Amino acid sequence: MFKPGPLNLPSYSLKIKEENGTSYIFDEIRKKYLVLTPEEWVRQHLIQFLIRDKKYPRSLIKLEGGLKLNSLQKRSDILLF
Repeated sequence: MFKPGPLNLPSYSLKIKEENGTSYIFDEIRKKYLVLTPEEWVRQHLIQFLIRDKKYPRSLIKLEGGLKLNSLQKRSDILLF
């Protein structure tokens, strides 16, 4: 089980719940709970930093999507339009 630690980002109050010994974190962009992993912990803090501190619009953020570049299909964790 992942134990969240401090990051080099401001601290945010994130919605975390535990069910059957598994921790979940709420993703405000996708509007659902996701399994809390180190990658998701960092991603959710970065999203909050962009939205709250940098005032970046939620509607211009895409998570775990793809981008077609010429004829190449590329994967991204966070895509800002």
